[in-house]
Amino acid sequence: MTTDILRTTIAAKVTMALSGAGLVLFALAHMAGHLQVFGGREVYNHYAETLQGLGAIKWAVRAGLLGILLVHVRAGVLLSQRNRAARPQAYALRRLQRTTTHGRAMLLTGVAFLAFILYHLAHFTLGWVHPQFFHAVDSLGRPDVYGNFVRSFQHPLITITYLGASLAVAMHATHATSSLLRTLGLSHGRFRRACEAAGPVVGVALLAGFACVPLACLLRLIQP
Repeated sequence: MTTDILRTTIAAKVTMALSGAGLVLFALAHMAGHLQVFGGREVYNHYAETLQGLGAIKWAVRAGLLGILLVHVRAGVLLSQRNRAARPQAYALRRLQRTTTHGRAMLLTGVAFLAFILYHLAHFTLGWVHPQFFHAVDSLGRPDVYGNFVRSFQHPLITITYLGASLAVAMHATHATSSLLRTLGLSHGRFRRACEAAGPVVGVALLAGFACVPLACLLRLIQP
């Protein structure tokens, strides 16, 4: 089914752009949710309780995100295979034109992003890693997600892991945002400059938003 949808290269590029847009929007929303930890235990635990209380909606969103992620990865693999097939013999002299470090590192940052998602789920959703704080409850009997979050990031190794993942996500989103706007035909005319700037803006926002929380915990600016 997925292969049929991605039969042409143009369809694969559009599919990758649309799925990438969905993933970038989710990353921004997820970042905004994590920033609520600055509001304290009551605010953050209420936020976590609200998400868990969505029931079927929560699982529908998770299934949708998983589907978008699988489609995005599949489109990326197909496009990479077709690019290699179109040039079976490597260039004798390779000159990089109109590309960036972010663009050349898309595969690496994408793999790092996938690994981070698995680690993040095992950490905060399933409690398989660092379980010592996972089952604590607050004064209202709710899962103390705030305490788990803050105590976890007071460990330097965990914080360094998340900072590295945040950098990978930011680099991937920077190139992806500018690329998807070009693929969808929006980066031209009077909108071109704004569309080209959108990638760096999104990347910086994600890096700052995701990195500031673990750093604040590590530096004891936020206490459990």
